[in-house]
This record gives sequence, C-alpha cells and structure tokens, in this order.
Amino acid sequence: MGVEDKKRVLILGAGFGGVNTALHLEKKIGADAPVEITLVDQHHYHLFTPMLHEAASGVIDSSLILTPIRRILRGKRVRFVRARVEDIDLQAQEVGLGCQRLSFDILVIALGSVTDFYGLESVRERAMELKSASDADRLRCHAINRFEAAVDESDPHRRQELLTFVVVGGGCTGVETVTELHEFLEHLREEQYDSIERAEMRTVLIEARGGVLPQMGHSLAQKALRRMKKMGIEVKLNTKVTGLQKRGLEFAGDQETLPTETLVWTAGVRAHPLLDDVPLEKDSIGRVVVGSDLSAPESPNVYVLGDAAHARHPQTDKVYPPTAQVAYRQARVVAANINADVQGGSRRAFDFSYIGDLVSLGRLSGVADPFGLRLWGMLAWLMWKFYYLLSLVGWQNRMRVALNWFLALLFPLNSSLPNQCMPDGEAEPC
Repeated sequence: MGVEDKKRVLILGAGFGGVNTALHLEKKIGADAPVEITLVDQHHYHLFTPMLHEAASGVIDSSLILTPIRRILRGKRVRFVRARVEDIDLQAQEVGLGCQRLSFDILVIALGSVTDFYGLESVRERAMELKSASDADRLRCHAINRFEAAVDESDPHRRQELLTFVVVGGGCTGVETVTELHEFLEHLREEQYDSIERAEMRTVLIEARGGVLPQMGHSLAQKALRRMKKMGIEVKLNTKVTGLQKRGLEFAGDQETLPTETLVWTAGVRAHPLLDDVPLEKDSIGRVVVGSDLSAPESPNVYVLGDAAHARHPQTDKVYPPTAQVAYRQARVVAANINADVQGGSRRAFDFSYIGDLVSLGRLSGVADPFGLRLWGMLAWLMWKFYYLLSLVGWQNRMRVALNWFLALLFPLNSSLPNQCMPDGEAEPC
C-alpha cells in the first residue's frame, strides 16, 4: 500500500495529551495498518509541568523535567516534526508550519494553554510566568538578583520593594509556587544574605476569591491556608489586581499599592491563541467544545484534548479541569477512537471520574483529596512525590529526580547564580 493510501494522523502538541495519544495509537494499530502518525511540536522535548515550581527553587534541576521527544518515540512508528504551528485549515485539511504545510485525514489538537492575564496589559508586560523550564530558571535568577541589589541598597523603602515577592493566583499552581519560592528565599537569606533582616523580606499570595484551592474541600483549603501563614507567607484574599506599574501592584477598591519588583502570575489559563481562528465552537477561554468522544461536532475528524478541550463529564455535566491527569486519560480514548475510525469499530465516550488533587506545600507538607479522602501533612507530601515520580517520562529522569529529592532532604539547596544569569541590565558585575 502506497503512502498516498494511508490515513494521515497529525497530532499537534507534545504535552501530556499529544505524546500519549501518539504512543497509545502506535500500540493499538497493527504493523500493517494503513496509518501514518506525525507528531508536531515547536520544542524538541516534552515538559513535565507539575514539577516546575521545584525547578524554580533548585530542589531539582530543570533539565530533569525535560525529556527529548525523539527519545520517547525511539523505535516507534511515529514521525516527529519540530516546528511551530502557524495555522490550521480545516477545509483544506492542512496545517501550516512556517516553511511547509502538512496534510491530514485525522487531526488531533493538543496545543495546551497559555497564561490568561484577563486583559491587564501592564501585568502581561511586567509579570513573570511559570509555564516553561526557562521560566523556572528565570524566576530563580531573578530572586537572587533582587537579593544582590538589596544588599547594596541603603534606602529602606527601596529595599522593601526589592525584597517583596508576590504570587497572584490561589489555585494549585499558585499555592505550590508561593510555598516553594518562600522556602527558597528563606534559605537564600540564611546562607548568603544574613545582613538582610528576616522582617525585611515578604512573600505574598494574592487571590481574588475568598479562599485558596477552591477545587478542594473547605477543610483542606483551610489547612493549606494555615500552613502558609505559619510559614510566614502573607495571604491576601478578596483582592483583585488591576495593574502593575513602576510604583508597584495596584488593586481594585481603596487598597494601597504594593511596592514590588517580583510578580509571578498564576491566576488563570486560556486555550492556545492559535485556536481563535479555527471555525469550531469555543467557550469563554477559547477551548474547543467537544462531544463525548472528544471530537469536534462540526468536524468529526478533528479531536481536541487536554487544556484545549471543553469536555464535560457524561453524568455530572461538569467541565473537566485542565490538568495532566485528565489529558493523560483523554489520550487513551482519542487513540482508541482514531483506531476505530481507521480499522472499523465504534467510538468510545470519555467517562472519567476525576481522582482529585495533590498539592505540595513546601518541605514535608501538602494536602490531597484522592478519591474523596482528605489527607494533609507529610502523608499528602509523600503521595505527591510518589504519584508524580511515577508519572515522569522515562526511568532515567525518575531516578535522577528521586536522587535530587533525597539530597534536598539531607543538604541545603544550591543557591549559586548560574553563569548565564547576570545582574539585570549589565554584561557583568561592577
């Protein structure tokens, strides 16, 4: 059978949904199946996002959450194309990749999400994100540089601005980020900058709603809140950010501006902007509305999963959250349905009861609600470690991350400044 007779399956995005769709589909189809699978991503690696906050603090090296896609696909009947997706033409059944166009018979959109700044342009221009390994490295470098600048600053108000670190967003990502960042800052001050008084350093979590971790039960959310306050983290609830100017972070109402040079924005996500021009029904944050089989009703040969999909639970009618847990399981169903499309059979509906959330709260602490249970403290922390360690791609990274975790318990974190992280705005130190 010639190449022109094969069904061309094109998968966009090598996150949890895209990579696992390719792997499951490759396993399902027979060696002689008339299918050609192509996976496209702008990066040559798969990023394990749940550990980004630990990479930012130096608990693990950022390289350990990156796995080369070609290594993942080694020996598999999946072609990998490293390129940025420029446009999707459903009518012509083509995807533009800059200097080339790829045709498809079946399209899988797993492009993930981007940070949602809710139209706050000043925040978008000045805030930091935590969506990539480079973001994690940048945050760590930025924190070290703020301490370096504070040591030589005699103006107490300017020192306060330099030493105030703010995270906006009280969901899982924001809570994990602020607790991990706070512990790193505490270690940094004690190890290198003991001339800075503890009272001068502030770590602040800001949330627009009345509580943190809204997806968890009230009792676990309160435990997380108490844990953060005990650590010394300031938590400001019912506080809506309206802008980030040179003088600091601005809020709605009569709340005073918070002087700071460090804002990490984790307040929300929206679907990849590439989907804006795709003629499919979308929700308020740009996700494609899909049917029970995860295909777009307007284009049955187009599947959408992960953060790009607005999918509902068949019994509860609740929208599935944008988590790796959901994307990973959606990949199995998408692969099974593509196999049915190609080789005959009925499509499956995606029916998955969300297991729950695991949230780390710094060293030896966390909260978790697996299968309705309520766990906190070291037990939840151990469950977080165990679950995500097993979820990592490849035994090499699992062993290295486990070793990093073990060493982090025995020895202080590495708080040295990487060579590529120079003082802001300078080629080299004065």
